[in-house]
Amino acid sequence: MEEEDGATNNELLLVAAKQDSEDILEDIFTQPDTYDINYADSIGNTALHYAAQYGSLSALELILQQPNVNIDARNRLLQETPLHKAVQYTDDPSVSYEIVQLLIDYGADPRIQNKNRQTPIRLVDSGNQELKSLLQKATLALQVSFFNSLAITR
Repeated sequence: MEEEDGATNNELLLVAAKQDSEDILEDIFTQPDTYDINYADSIGNTALHYAAQYGSLSALELILQQPNVNIDARNRLLQETPLHKAVQYTDDPSVSYEIVQLLIDYGADPRIQNKNRQTPIRLVDSGNQELKSLLQKATLALQVSFFNSLAITR
């Protein structure tokens, strides 16, 4: 499946992420030397950005399982990470929550600011306290971990 209708596996990777197409992703992932998991389009979005942006939970899970995926890749337009995209997905708050939780579980950093100096929590819909709480806890956990790493042991 290296090329289908002229599309490379890198291009198909982005389309499959947008459309939550597990079949296409699984097929691509069986051909390890034919794609770049961190391939970005002209505006810098990776498959992870698109899966998060479009609420493609199944695609996101498959992508996260691939080696060397850059979970905090920033796009060119607004310097947003997949986590920034995930918090802006409002079609289904429960899917958005699951996507954000998965990204955090895989190591996404909720402290990264976009071009407008906004962290993902600043982009959360004002009524979505559950998602804000999840991001606050993740941020706090990273800060505690950082300060613990600075602690001097006797």
